[in-house]
Amino acid sequence: MITKRSAALGFALAGSLLVAGCGSSSTKTATGGAAKEGALKGVCPDKVVVQTDWFPEAEHGATYQLMGPDFKTSKDTGATLGTLTYKGKAQGVQLEIRAGGPYLGDQTVTSQLYKDKSILLGFISTDDAVKFSNDTPIVAVVSPQEKSPQVILWDKKKHPTAKSIADIAKEVDTITVFGGSTYIEYLISAGVVPKEKVDFNYKGDKILAKPGTDKTAHQGFATAEPYAYSKLDTGAIDIGFGLVFDAGWTLYPESLSVRADALKDANTKKCLAALVPMFQQSQIDYIKDHAATDKIIISATTTFDTFWKEDQGATDASVKSQLEIGMIGNGTNATLGDAEDARLADFIKKATPIFEAEKIKVKPGLKPSDIADNSFIDKSISWKG
Repeated sequence: MITKRSAALGFALAGSLLVAGCGSSSTKTATGGAAKEGALKGVCPDKVVVQTDWFPEAEHGATYQLMGPDFKTSKDTGATLGTLTYKGKAQGVQLEIRAGGPYLGDQTVTSQLYKDKSILLGFISTDDAVKFSNDTPIVAVVSPQEKSPQVILWDKKKHPTAKSIADIAKEVDTITVFGGSTYIEYLISAGVVPKEKVDFNYKGDKILAKPGTDKTAHQGFATAEPYAYSKLDTGAIDIGFGLVFDAGWTLYPESLSVRADALKDANTKKCLAALVPMFQQSQIDYIKDHAATDKIIISATTTFDTFWKEDQGATDASVKSQLEIGMIGNGTNATLGDAEDARLADFIKKATPIFEAEKIKVKPGLKPSDIADNSFIDKSISWKG
């Protein structure tokens, strides 16, 4: 079975004036609970298009939370279209959420943003923002998730004392990952994982369920594989894991991002000033009460009728895991959704030599402000879970 979003990498390899506006009374009204009907009409495009990096899933809750009950999903295009709805109020525009993974073919989300200018926002993680910064620069405008669920995982029964990636790297003979995964290059360069133990031929299957894998670990997501392994027909496997984030690869995952040149457009900035706080609040609203939005996510994957399926058990488990590992939070301040400069600067310092070793040109002198813009963030929106 192909695993969550790690498979997206496999598919890819196969192939300022409005700063004050973020704290304006209109934005506060939009996010403070008394949502205004039609607030985005004439402010944003008639259809707000968001390109995701994978099939619909609970980690995309902040986006699907804004999808209205009139939604329709196309199996052919991978798009879900409906009225953009905030706190039960129709916002006067349509929302189209496009699935990624196989629907992107051999394209990245970044390349799609440049190829199709109708896309307003794309799911792009910090590593790709650095990687493509020279030729196709993008800028994150809101990061609903504080940390990535990317992990190295193992059978807890066979390795009961392992607590981290460094621990399991000492106990196993093989750590299996997709080739081209930047985080594993970081783990190797940082001395967390010995290169000779890494197998770059991961197929996305449940390796730990196979005989002879007592000395094996593999990549996965804290929000997916532990639940999947607990539901095996051959018997549940209790999974242990270490977050790649905790080993120092501290990217922001799936940040809602725009082309850098789009921020030169006054109309786009006006739209983002109104829309970004809605994404901030919708992440909180989804985590606190996700059942209705889960129905949209599950319905979409059912319509797609592919190898990738979501059900209520999977979405419940994902939300539980997101809370347990600290995916949802405020970082070092009191605001959900911003990208902190110190963390970005540290990440740029770590990621740049890895990409340069692969002959990928990173923008010279890359700064946090080149890949993230917090000016549309409502600083008063805070996670208090």
